[in-house]
Amino acid sequence: MRPMRIALSVLVATAAMAASQPARAALIYRYCASYEDRGDMTCAYDTFQQCLDTARGGEGGMCMENPAWHPEPAAPVRHKAKRKNG
Repeated sequence: MRPMRIALSVLVATAAMAASQPARAALIYRYCASYEDRGDMTCAYDTFQQCLDTARGGEGGMCMENPAWHPEPAAPVRHKAKRKNG
């Protein structure tokens, strides 16, 4: 009976830790390939060149910046405090 309690405790603790993890946001890529003939848009490219390589592949697509993409804010610049000599 004791091993069963330990196993159950471990299972409950693992489930509680998994449930407490914050949900990760969906990754939003910067560029989209749009295919007008199909009415399809695929936003799965980090670089414009990746998009072009895919869209030009006989599919007749064009590339554009993803309207849902927003650049990450720049990290704040930290200045070191000046030391007083004396």
